[in-house]
Amino acid sequence: MVKKNRKPIIMVLWVIFILMVAVIAFLSFQNGEDAKQFGDRLILYVAGIFSDETMTKKEIESVIYQVRQCGRAVAFLLIGMVGTLTIHVSCPKCNWGIKTGITAFILLTIAFLTERLKIYIPSRHYSYEEMLISILAVTAGFFAVSVITLTAKALKGLLITLFG
Repeated sequence: MVKKNRKPIIMVLWVIFILMVAVIAFLSFQNGEDAKQFGDRLILYVAGIFSDETMTKKEIESVIYQVRQCGRAVAFLLIGMVGTLTIHVSCPKCNWGIKTGITAFILLTIAFLTERLKIYIPSRHYSYEEMLISILAVTAGFFAVSVITLTAKALKGLLITLFG
């Protein structure tokens, strides 16, 4: 049974994780042209590129592409970290290997489907490269949190063994 004081933390983690996945799904599954125009304007505004008239259109497009890919990597890294933390905190008594395997499956499925399902959206396209970025980033987040939780569990067991 989950301790009462942990329930709010678990609920907040689930809300954050679900919202993160919902935002990624929303951005992934909207119309390609609308998304591209909105993203281009936002990136240009934030980067301040539109005021620099020395850049060619091709250079601006290259910068926009790089910013999008970095944004994708950061978003999926965070989804991997928050998703892994959420499941580990939600199921403290479950076997570490089982909950880690289930977590990996869920995260990899999210990363795969958010790109693969674009083939069913008009004006969107599937990109193996973008799917790979998503999968690598979510895996990095997953491994970071999994290693930390496994190390903490091992240290806790060691301390209990040594100091009773």
